[in-house]
Amino acid sequence: MTVAHEPCKSKRLHAVLLPYPAKGHSIPLLHLAMRLHSMGVVVTFANTYNHLSEEDLRSCDGLDSAVRVVRLGVPSPEWVGLESLPYSEHVEELVPEAERLVEELFTRHEDAPPACIISDMFLGCFRAVANKFNIPRYVLFTSPAGGLATMLHMPELIKQGRLPIDHTKREELVRDIPGVPPTRLADLPEPMQDPHKPFYTFYARNCEQMHEATGVLINTYYELEPTYIDTLRETTYNINGDGSGHRLSILPVGPLLPEAYLATSENDSAPGNVDARDPCLQWLDSQPDCSVLYVSFGSLATLSVEQIHELAAGLEASGERFLMTIRPPENPENAPLFPEGFVERTQKVGFVWMSWAPQLKVLSHSAVSGFVTHCGWNSTLESLCRGVTMLAWPIQAEQAMNARFIVDDVKAGIEVCRVTDGIVSRERVAKAVKVWVAEQTSLKRNARRLQRLAMAAVNDKHGSVQRNLLDFVAEVQHGKESLEQVNGSRWSC
Repeated sequence: MTVAHEPCKSKRLHAVLLPYPAKGHSIPLLHLAMRLHSMGVVVTFANTYNHLSEEDLRSCDGLDSAVRVVRLGVPSPEWVGLESLPYSEHVEELVPEAERLVEELFTRHEDAPPACIISDMFLGCFRAVANKFNIPRYVLFTSPAGGLATMLHMPELIKQGRLPIDHTKREELVRDIPGVPPTRLADLPEPMQDPHKPFYTFYARNCEQMHEATGVLINTYYELEPTYIDTLRETTYNINGDGSGHRLSILPVGPLLPEAYLATSENDSAPGNVDARDPCLQWLDSQPDCSVLYVSFGSLATLSVEQIHELAAGLEASGERFLMTIRPPENPENAPLFPEGFVERTQKVGFVWMSWAPQLKVLSHSAVSGFVTHCGWNSTLESLCRGVTMLAWPIQAEQAMNARFIVDDVKAGIEVCRVTDGIVSRERVAKAVKVWVAEQTSLKRNARRLQRLAMAAVNDKHGSVQRNLLDFVAEVQHGKESLEQVNGSRWSC
């Protein structure tokens, strides 16, 4: 049942932000919360299942005084895993509690009652909350625009019988995803592929529910993906097959990163108090400019002992300097993680760190020139915003498509392997590094150009991100029809 409320007479808007309980999804939404607050929007941010620690919240400067953070849901230890989508079987349990939260906010904020919900791409279940209170629901899409086009097309691929994937046809190309180049079935996002895995139904359901949103805020910037975004804005979707096509409001508002990533400062090479600096930074301080490969596979992916051996041997054979951060895998045989004598032989040119590294400061350091990455979208944006070229090593999720984008579309990196390649040999690792060295000049030029475009999109008063945020506020405040009457050129940014 729709709950009727008095129309908002205040010029201030109130947005209720509902993140997926995984940091790779919620941290970008926190940064969006801060940007909206800076525009005068009242923001309530739900810490779903209390998955963000006080330290996480403090890391977003000024959040405490700017945004009201409320808890939503009681965490249960047995629900949590290291997979990319923990709680996937439980998030729908949050809907009644979210309804109570919005009802309370309507009561408390008479001058600025909730005007919209912004929920994560995997929280389509919250459409019920928006519908109950007759307010629009926007989606925050934390992957690239090409990934959004693919998700929106998933219902059609299911109708065509292309999904789930017949593994004898994994090399076949999908050619009809609007705006997306021909893509191997095997490179589609991992949760799309196998109906026997727990995320398949969850993913498919959220793809359908995304079509019911008012619009999508994407963690990208127009200048990075102009063709994808233009096509998304022009595409009419008809998932019901009844001729009632619809378009979504598409608003790129990223990169949603800490402000330091978007600063004009080129590096973090000033030693300062070396004793107080992170060990990775201390080591980088002693290295020549533009000489080090940073190797990191994010917070979720774990390489096997065999693959770590091949990676280490390949880096050693390449002769290049490297900083490698590795999460130790489960190792029931207690086998050595590295080839015998590797650390000793490479100690003059390499540094191995078996823990978390301060990625912003590493990517900003003048000694770092390249990034061996799993191609998670947050890491991809972080690398581009610091002008660092990439060596693409996709592992899971939508990373195979991100890798193709890095290598083929923006040409800011080279390919190490494909997601289906299995163990990557030391010879292949060494060869990829040598290719990266040979192509570094053009790769760096492309990465630096995209860095400059990101800075302008976010920091310039009339940058595309600023205009899209204003468009979003206008859409919520006045409705899409009045926005188009006032600003007929909104699709140009």
